[in-house]
Amino acid sequence: MHLNIFFMSLKKVYIIFFTTVLFFNFSSTDLKSSIFSVNDIEITEPFELNFKKEKVIDKAFIEAFKRLIKMTVISSEEIKLATIKNKEIKNLIDSFKIKNERFIKNNYSAKFDVNFNKQNTLLFFEKKNIFPSLPRKKSIFIMPILIDSNNFTVNLFNQNPFFLNWFKGAGEHYLLNYILPSEDIDIINILNKNIESLENYNYSSIIKKYEVEDFIICLIFHDKNEIRVLSKITINNQEKIQNNIYNNINLDNEDELISLIISIKNNYEDNWKKINLINRSVKLPLSISVDANDYQKNRLFKEFLNNTEFVSNFFIKDFNNKKINYKIIFNGSPSRFLELCNKNNILIDTTNQIWQLN
Repeated sequence: MHLNIFFMSLKKVYIIFFTTVLFFNFSSTDLKSSIFSVNDIEITEPFELNFKKEKVIDKAFIEAFKRLIKMTVISSEEIKLATIKNKEIKNLIDSFKIKNERFIKNNYSAKFDVNFNKQNTLLFFEKKNIFPSLPRKKSIFIMPILIDSNNFTVNLFNQNPFFLNWFKGAGEHYLLNYILPSEDIDIINILNKNIESLENYNYSSIIKKYEVEDFIICLIFHDKNEIRVLSKITINNQEKIQNNIYNNINLDNEDELISLIISIKNNYEDNWKKINLINRSVKLPLSISVDANDYQKNRLFKEFLNNTEFVSNFFIKDFNNKKINYKIIFNGSPSRFLELCNKNNILIDTTNQIWQLN
């Protein structure tokens, strides 16, 4: 009887194991996690006798790659990719789709969705000595505060050209989606009352009003021809202070104003990219065991691993009638792995050498 129970248990775990393996091979999330998608690249070309659709497609590939660079590479590193050939770009493309094809006034127009193979693209960047960033979108609250150093006044809302023009000059490649504060006279009063200590002021009482966790306090000090931008950036409970100086900017000139706003935004984009850098030279091996009889837990854990770009590889090392043991190669620190697990409601017991999924 004990032998029958053993074989029944072993049969059950084999069913779960092979179902898990099949899920590994055929899950639709595999496709999503293996590509970088760049969508809605619009190309317009004259429809003439020498018109060739292949040239239009090549142009779409080039524009898609340029946007991918803007989304994944810190601006100071972009120079390393200035002379990429079209053939090199094509080698990185997994698939593409043409949509909204139109002929308007002797012009051909279409939009393209281009999917870049993630592993090949990451390897390509690494060969160029570039550590790219994950192109993750992020909503963030920003409070641009203009301080006139000559008149010693504070402007936040309608009298503040940064507030009024913040959304101008937005690029398709931007990852940060900004949320501006609603007008509040109480906030103006608080800022004016503390104008001498705005650099060191604790803005938590103001931030609480908007119920946000990620935010930027952007202090813009205007003194004649010099503008100093002091940014207090809080993302993922980590604070960073950034100080930049701009000279000979005329805020009454709309072009110069928008150019300055774009420059400030680009700094914020770079800061966000640095948080999401992928350094695949760091290879941390992890061993984690999961209850062999819990298919749902194995499925959810597999989805987490498959959709976490910092996981470069994982596989089932061995199994028995109680445990399925996973081997994971993680591009980061153990604390970073556990942090990502917690965010995805994956609870890991680290008390033993082989970690256990709870």
